[in-house]
Amino acid sequence: MLGMRRFWPVTNKTLAVVAGIGFFQVLTIASSFSQSSNLRSLDELYKIRDRIVTQLEQPPSPSPEPTLLSRLVPFTASPQEQLLKQLQAVEIQILVEQRANDNLQQAVRLADQAVETGRVANQSIESAQQTQFLWQQALNNLQEIPQNSFLAPLTISKIQEYRENLTGAISELQQTKSDFLRTVARQSGLSAKASIGICRLSRECVHLRGNVPPVSPASLIKLPIAVALMNKVAKEQISLDKEVYVTPGNFTEDSSTKIQSKQNYPLKTLLEEMIDRSSNIATNQLIDYLGSDYINQFLENRGYEVTRVNFKLMGKKIMPANPGSGPNRVTVNELNEMMVQIYNGETPGAKFLVETLNRQYDRNIGFAALQGTEVQWLGEKTGENSLVLGTTVAMSIDGEAYIITVIDARSGSDIEMRNSIAKIADYISKNPSF
Repeated sequence: MLGMRRFWPVTNKTLAVVAGIGFFQVLTIASSFSQSSNLRSLDELYKIRDRIVTQLEQPPSPSPEPTLLSRLVPFTASPQEQLLKQLQAVEIQILVEQRANDNLQQAVRLADQAVETGRVANQSIESAQQTQFLWQQALNNLQEIPQNSFLAPLTISKIQEYRENLTGAISELQQTKSDFLRTVARQSGLSAKASIGICRLSRECVHLRGNVPPVSPASLIKLPIAVALMNKVAKEQISLDKEVYVTPGNFTEDSSTKIQSKQNYPLKTLLEEMIDRSSNIATNQLIDYLGSDYINQFLENRGYEVTRVNFKLMGKKIMPANPGSGPNRVTVNELNEMMVQIYNGETPGAKFLVETLNRQYDRNIGFAALQGTEVQWLGEKTGENSLVLGTTVAMSIDGEAYIITVIDARSGSDIEMRNSIAKIADYISKNPSF
């Protein structure tokens, strides 16, 4: 022990060098050291360090007298200097292994906690979130272990195991959240076919049958048409003041729009009437202006796998000319993503679209559901025909924006839809970490 105490200044000096050269350089030196040896454990490193320390404590051999030849030959490190370099490499590798061991032990502790938390029957959203968090943190600790560590081979299999457990925890959390939406749907009087989706603008989403297309999107299909139009005018530098002739063939019944056939209207007016007043005539003319192929290619390019515009809209009796072929399609999840992109400013003309959604004339569903509450209504697009009723709503709760989309078979009235939105908004207000 006396010899070790005498040598502490040498060891401290080595550790100071380690701290000074930076961790990435430490890993490089350590990797070089471990590759040039067959070491397999931290104990072996400790023994090598002790042996080098003992050798360094021995009196150095006297240096030979310099000769003319030695002056001409390049300088080579003395045995003492070589031992110091070896000691530095050993100390660095010890540091790597200690950190790796700490990360592994912490990962195992977190995994044990995750297992215990996940065993709780009928998990709440909070406990399911905690389970997911613990698995994620355990995985993060494993990924901090460098590849040149002795523990790397063990880490590879554990990373795969923890990833699978994390995936299961995420699925469990989604299921728990879906149970909440199932309760909302039942208590609100929605049918068993109702689809509901909620998203933060950060894209933390939860849904109930959100990937299932409704039998018809009704006027909700007008939102993707508006997004496609704004993309075209931005990309091709077309003015929204450009006038477009509304052909007689695009006429159908409209309840509250000012758009008439055989007249010219600016693109801006057609878009506003399509969203604000849900004009079918304006929609049909914009489908002709853009072309279904253009709209659908744009949607595909943006990653929308289901949403497609294949057929023009009609009123109760009058079918427009050249209506198209095949059904229009949307899903709650893709509508939510579209609204998230709009309110995040991620799509061309987002500011104009936000303003347009904020002016929607029909305020019998989302707007009415939130009226009188502390939740701020930001904008909405509704859709309704003889088959379905639906709406996609933007709202702000305690300063954070959310998108809620609800679509149901047309079996009841607006009351059930309003009830569902009000219940969801109330739940989020009371459970901000939903």
